[in-house]
Amino acid sequence: MKFSNALLAGVAALALVSCGKKEKAADGPQSETSVAAAKADAGSPLDQRFTLKGAEEVDVDALFALMPEGERPTYERATFDEKLGATVVENLRFSDADDGEGVVVARAEFYGVDMDAIARVRSAADAPLDAPFETVFQKVRFLDVASEGHMAEGEAANLKIGGVEFDQLQIRQGGFQEEGAGDEGARLFNAVNLAGLYFKDMTLVTESDEAPSVAFSAPDLRIVGMGGGRVGAIIANDLSYDMKQSAASLAAMREAMGPQGAIFMSGPLAGIVAPESQEVAMERLEWRNIDFSGLLQWGLKGEEPPASEKDLIDLGTMKATKMETRVNGKLAATVEEASVTAADFTWLIPANIRADTKGAVYDFTAYVPDTEEEAVKILKDGGLDKVKGDGSASWVWNEKSGAADFTYAANLDKVASLHADMAFSNLKLDEIAAAMEDGEEDAVLSKGAFKSFSLKVEDQKALDAIFSLAALQMGGTGEDLRLSAPAMIRLSGAQLAQMNPKFSSYVNAVADFVAKGGALEIAAKPAEPVPFMTLQASSAASPQTMPDVIGLTVTHEE
Repeated sequence: MKFSNALLAGVAALALVSCGKKEKAADGPQSETSVAAAKADAGSPLDQRFTLKGAEEVDVDALFALMPEGERPTYERATFDEKLGATVVENLRFSDADDGEGVVVARAEFYGVDMDAIARVRSAADAPLDAPFETVFQKVRFLDVASEGHMAEGEAANLKIGGVEFDQLQIRQGGFQEEGAGDEGARLFNAVNLAGLYFKDMTLVTESDEAPSVAFSAPDLRIVGMGGGRVGAIIANDLSYDMKQSAASLAAMREAMGPQGAIFMSGPLAGIVAPESQEVAMERLEWRNIDFSGLLQWGLKGEEPPASEKDLIDLGTMKATKMETRVNGKLAATVEEASVTAADFTWLIPANIRADTKGAVYDFTAYVPDTEEEAVKILKDGGLDKVKGDGSASWVWNEKSGAADFTYAANLDKVASLHADMAFSNLKLDEIAAAMEDGEEDAVLSKGAFKSFSLKVEDQKALDAIFSLAALQMGGTGEDLRLSAPAMIRLSGAQLAQMNPKFSSYVNAVADFVAKGGALEIAAKPAEPVPFMTLQASSAASPQTMPDVIGLTVTHEE
C-alpha cells in the first residue's frame, strides 16, 4: 500500500523544470520561524499565529495550473485574508485517479507566493547547477489533513495531521526535472532549499489481516534547515510507536517459527517471544548537523567518489531522552538517555561511531501475563522486576594505519554483564581503493586481516531465572534442569572433539558456566593477524582447524 505524494504536491508544483551542477554546498535558508524551531524546547511553529504584512492575493488557479493536468488539486473556495496576509483555500483535495487514493486539506494558507520568481525558475533554460535560488513563497500551511481511500484487500492505512508547514521554499533557476545528468535525488536536493518542514499532531495507523497493526504518533516533528545536502536539525517531542499483534499475525509467526518455536508462543514465555502489544515512547529526539554535501557533488555527476574524497558524510549527533517501553500495557523499560555522539565517515566507510545508553531500568515481569503467577514470582525473586543497566558501543577505524576496533558493553546490575571487542588490521583505504580500481570485487576481503576477538559474559542471577522459566515450559524444576544441562552439553560436544581435541576444553568450559555461573570468556588471539582470505579458505576446506588458525580459547571462571 502506498501513500500518494499529495502533501508535497503544492511545493513540487513550483519546481517543474531542469537544474544543474552545484560547485559548493549551500546551507538551507533561515527564517524567524526556523531559528525558533531549531530550539528543542520551543513549541511547535504551528502553535504560533503567522501574519505577512503587505501581502497580495495569490491566483491559486494560475498556481495550480503549473502542475501536470492529472495532478492538479480541486478545492471548494479560495479567499484572501487581509489580517493574515494569506490566500486561504478550503477543502483542497489531491487525488490519484488511478486508485482513488487522496489527501484532503481542510484549510490551506499561502503566504507570499512570488509568481514572478516562479516564472524565472521555469523560464531559465539550460541553467547551470549553481544557478541562483529564487524564493518562491514565504510559507504554506496545510491544516486538518486526512488521507482517504488508502485501502486494499486485507489492509488499510489512515493518516491524519493537524498541520503541516512549509517554511520559506527556495528553488534554483532552472528548477528540477526527473530526467537529466547524475542522480535524480541529488538533482532534487541541489535544486530545492527549505527553511523548515514542520508537522503537528500527526498520526499514521496501519492495519493488516496477517501483520501487526502499527500506530505512529508525532505531536511535534520538525525538520529544520534543508539545503545543499545538509539538514540542520530533526527534532521531535513526545514521539510514540504502538504495535499490536492480531490473532492472524500471531498465527503467521507461529508457522514461520516452526514446531519448536511455536511451543514457546503457547506457554508462559509467549509474552517474551511475541508480546501482543508493544509501545515505545520518548519525550524528545534531537538529531543535529547531518551533512551529505560532499557526497552530493558526486551524485550530481553520477559518479562514485574516489577514495581521495574523504569528507563526504557526517551523520552528526543524536540524542533521545526519557524513553519508555510498555509491553501489553505494562511498563517494561525506561531509559533516561540514548545518544550517538559521533557518526563520522571517511570516504563511504564509517570511521568513528559511538552510541551510549544511560539510566536504563528494566522490568522483565512486564513480558509475562499476571495470570502466570509462578513466572512472575521467579522474576521478582531474582530481582528482575527492577534492573538498572547501561550500555555502549563504538567503532573506530584509521584509514591510514588500517586498524579498526569494535567494542560493545552491556551491564544489567546484579543480573549479568556482557563485554565484547573485535579488532581488524590492514584495512588501509588507499590499498583497498587501488584494488577496487584494478577491478577487484572483494578488495576489503583480499586486503584486510582479523586481529582479535573477545566475548566475556558474567552471570549473577540470569541463569537461575532462565532455567526456572524454562522449567515452567518443559516441566520439572529449574534446579533439576540446570543440573542435567551440563551433561547434555558435554554429550553433544563429544562428536566435535573427534574433529579437534581442543573442542573438549571449549565444551567443558561452557558446561561449567551453565552449572556454576561465574564468567565465560571466548577469545581469539592469533600470534599474527590472519588475512580474511585465509579465514575464508580454512573455513571452507578444513573447518576443524579454525580454532588453531585464530588461536581460540574458551575459559570459565567461578
